[in-house]
Amino acid sequence: MSRPAKAKRKPSIADVAAAVGVSKTTISRYLHGEYDYMSADTRARIEAVVKELGYRPNKMAQGLKATNSRMIGVTIANISNPFSSQLLRGMQSVCRARGIQLLVSDADDDPALERAAIESLMDSQVDGLIINTVGGNDEFLTTFASTAGNPPIVMLDRMISPIVCDCIVTDNAGAVDMMLDHVRERGFTYAVFVTQPAAGITTRQTRAEAVRAYLATHDLAGEVLEYADSPRDDMDYGGMTGGSGAVSGSTAGHGRAVDNDSATHGSTIGHCGTVDDGSTVDDTVGDNDTVDDGNGVGLAARLTSILDAHVGERICIFANNEDAMCDVFAVLAEPSEPYANGSDHDVHDDTDHDNDHDRAAGDDHDFSVGTGTVNGMGTTVGLCAFATERWARYSGPGITCLDQNPVLMGRTAASRLIARIYDGDSSPAERLEIPARLRVFGSTQNR
Repeated sequence: MSRPAKAKRKPSIADVAAAVGVSKTTISRYLHGEYDYMSADTRARIEAVVKELGYRPNKMAQGLKATNSRMIGVTIANISNPFSSQLLRGMQSVCRARGIQLLVSDADDDPALERAAIESLMDSQVDGLIINTVGGNDEFLTTFASTAGNPPIVMLDRMISPIVCDCIVTDNAGAVDMMLDHVRERGFTYAVFVTQPAAGITTRQTRAEAVRAYLATHDLAGEVLEYADSPRDDMDYGGMTGGSGAVSGSTAGHGRAVDNDSATHGSTIGHCGTVDDGSTVDDTVGDNDTVDDGNGVGLAARLTSILDAHVGERICIFANNEDAMCDVFAVLAEPSEPYANGSDHDVHDDTDHDNDHDRAAGDDHDFSVGTGTVNGMGTTVGLCAFATERWARYSGPGITCLDQNPVLMGRTAASRLIARIYDGDSSPAERLEIPARLRVFGSTQNR
């Protein structure tokens, strides 16, 4: 009986070193991305031999022997958001180029899950952390970032104060001003900024404050509407009920406050069904000018009451993110009319001169897209949002959006963290603002 052939031995780091003519230490430095004292020629020869021999390092052994694990941990507030996937794409592109592995954890908008995820990633011996926080963990994160011996962290999209670590954020205030300038130029007279609860989340707070400041100093009326429910949670295609979350808002502008006493929860909301609990909206204004109805009124009833109070006006709904925009879609029966090919109007961007993406590739005909009416009232509703262009341009006529360039944000966060961990960057922590880009589509067209 013949003996089975002996398996071919896998090449070792010693084999690579011998073939290149350098020490095993030099090969190890190459594999860990430590090129400071290595010539370009040596790197090229090592790379060629590694490919020729098919050498693959033992990651577990590397982790035991090396000072660094070559792994970075990432916690994402809600990985289902399209914005999050683009953040990760940017991080991955930078880490892949440096031979660094990403370990990703979804916090599912839960502060407790976020803390548990950070502890789990620490147990995995990550060299640093990128945190897209859910909010509510500022004290925990500040303590973590300030504790000697902990790996460096970078906050992404949301920040903590005081700044004890690098924070990569959008220029939210500047972006809000840019969008509201556009809304005014397009002839809208009332703007409603729709956001999930802002408490504890710096991004939402900054945007809401910027909206209020703009409305107080410009010829545009409007309000901030915070909501804690999601109409999509209760949709059954035969009816819809408002969630149990409380809603608050604030009115600013030029004295045109919403008259909520005229609205009832039985208002029909197009094809999305009705909100029906038999009670009327009874808002009261507290010392901080925040409207708090106290009845657990959901987004559907609150938004419908605003539309009822502004019949015949040009209203623009400005969503805080893609999720808020989808919730608005769930309330508005027909946020846009279908394309009407052959009309006399182009959809174009006359405010953002470097935007060359306002029309779909290969689209060589003119079209007109309306923003439609709600509840048959004749109220013209415009829509805009903080959203990635990849998502917004294909929604109906296209949703005018503030693209935060999440890929660039992810790349910037990864680059900053890598510089801290592996490249000896010990400069003071700073807040880096990435400008948003206004992308104009049919949802805010002129009348």
